[in-house]
Amino acid sequence: MFARVLAVLVLLQAVAMVAPPQSWPWWMVHFAAIEGCLFGALLGLLAIYVTEERWVTVAATTGMVVCLLPGLLSIAPYIQEDQRFSVWSWFTGGSVPVVAVERDVALGTTVSADIWRGHGEGPRPAVLVVHGGSWRSGDKGEVPHVSAYLASAGFTVVDVRYRLAGEAPFPAAIEDVRCALAAVVAGAERFGIDPERLALLGRSAGGQIALTAAYADDSIRSSCGGTTPPVRAVVSVYGVTDVAWAHDHPYVPDVVDGVAATEFYLGGPPDSAGTRYRDASPGHWIAGQPLPATLLIHGTGERCVRPENTTFLREQLRDAGARQRTVLIPMADHGFDVRRGGIGEQLARGVILDFLRAELSAAGPRPSGPGTP
Repeated sequence: MFARVLAVLVLLQAVAMVAPPQSWPWWMVHFAAIEGCLFGALLGLLAIYVTEERWVTVAATTGMVVCLLPGLLSIAPYIQEDQRFSVWSWFTGGSVPVVAVERDVALGTTVSADIWRGHGEGPRPAVLVVHGGSWRSGDKGEVPHVSAYLASAGFTVVDVRYRLAGEAPFPAAIEDVRCALAAVVAGAERFGIDPERLALLGRSAGGQIALTAAYADDSIRSSCGGTTPPVRAVVSVYGVTDVAWAHDHPYVPDVVDGVAATEFYLGGPPDSAGTRYRDASPGHWIAGQPLPATLLIHGTGERCVRPENTTFLREQLRDAGARQRTVLIPMADHGFDVRRGGIGEQLARGVILDFLRAELSAAGPRPSGPGTP
């Protein structure tokens, strides 16, 4: 009886992993099933070990194989990106470094941030983190373990709170991120940072905001005035890059109501707000612009932001001769990096750290900055 229960549980988890979710609650089940895949594999192995019934063995084996797929398919990108996977960290979440954090630091009249002080002697490179939330929700403090790891590696992390669409429409969020960049440079001595070694890191909607803030010319200004300082690098994790295309090609069902969120952010559909859709798409700003090095990370199992957003921008950057790096994580869904120690989270975290170390090193390349000829 015990083996039968285990086999059924593993099969149910396997179905939840591969079946498209039909609503927000089922999406959360789908997400949990993928992120808990190794637990399912262990249950399947246990069921095989304790049973003598053929159908239980077949069912448990089938479920176990499906549950192992995220790990098996991730072997190649782990090798390609020269990263190591820790089974212990997957089961325990690993240990998070202890870092001093200064909360709710005012960077402008509409912008505040949490400052994670980087370890080591200054001046240190700085990474400004831009949270997600479909442009209408979310707040700083998202995925704090990654900020802690970055700070422990010697980066000062500025986790930004920007105005949401309900408070101020596009391009307010981008203007606020540009304000944060200017404020960090103005307060470089106070924060102990090197103003010439800056990067942006955004997730989901924050990926679109970070990329646009990094790429756009001076027609999108800082909300606190002044010149927007250049960044050496920008990271987008499952970000929207072609806003009009994403609006017209939502997942069905649209479990996060992304179409409505996009129209709320940009003030209508593309046929009535086409200029804003164009200006909100990072690819629009590539031609003729000096671009920072770009890292794009996306899960191939997405049910919220289609991976095409990343592959489209990758091709545009390649055509422009810009420095870019793209990592596609097999079967990972939206928000995979929230689960500390997950297969996708470990891979993405390692890649981000390596990328930022290389691009923000004291001897690294210096871009000319947004809008500079």
